[in-house]
Amino acid sequence: MLRELFGGRSRAAQSARAAAADRLSRLKQVHGRAPLDDHLRILFEGVQLGGRPLLDLTAQAIEASGSLIPPLKVLHRRFSALCLARYFVHSLGLEGRRAECGVYSGCSALTLCLAAKGAMPGFDGYGLHLVDSFAGLSEPGAADAFVPEGGSDAHAAGPFMPEGNFSIASDHARKALADFPGVTFHEGWIPQVLAELPEGPWSFVHVDVDLYEPTRACLEHFHPRLCRGGVIVCDDYGSQIFPGARRAWDEFCEANDIGFVVLPTGQSVILRA
Repeated sequence: MLRELFGGRSRAAQSARAAAADRLSRLKQVHGRAPLDDHLRILFEGVQLGGRPLLDLTAQAIEASGSLIPPLKVLHRRFSALCLARYFVHSLGLEGRRAECGVYSGCSALTLCLAAKGAMPGFDGYGLHLVDSFAGLSEPGAADAFVPEGGSDAHAAGPFMPEGNFSIASDHARKALADFPGVTFHEGWIPQVLAELPEGPWSFVHVDVDLYEPTRACLEHFHPRLCRGGVIVCDDYGSQIFPGARRAWDEFCEANDIGFVVLPTGQSVILRA
């Protein structure tokens, strides 16, 4: 499937993307043959999130949102959910609103809300703003092109995923989050829809928008409005198929002299001191 999504202008880029596709394909196959439930039990049994077993909480979010988790992402989803929710729970003690840009089915947003409710029983989602076009990916730009290692922009080929991929009806996420009526949805394209948000301050921002332009727009909008102790988490920094998100993050942080960490999950995190 990944091969069909690739196109290419240069032989070097085409070859490098084919190699990346082969790696992903092999990993998908071997993960599919592994006893994933046993791995989950060994890794996460006894791990709590918001006072609840992590495996129970994430299973509830996956089921309620109707998310399909391929074998390759079964373990990663739990690790990344644990890290993301820990930062979210941290933000509950700060003065500021919270946002997620890139909602899709609502699985990660529901995970955050469930974790918050465990830590703060009266939590109903108030102060959490969810931003998504629900029309899928916007048109990728030149910064989203795949460049082979050691290559240059001249060797770049088009993006891995086409415009419109990941489209879903907003009702899907709204239904998944029905138990959290305080959540506010903002449906539209970034950066225009960001103008609809409250001015801030913001204590938590999850950026999961895949591409260069919306990632850069989120950073430019939220970072100046981030409260002391606030965090911005980028889901796509370590992605093999969305290089534009990492480019946007690196460029913004370098231009503004911002330090950040990259977690073993591939998530990058800014913590404002």
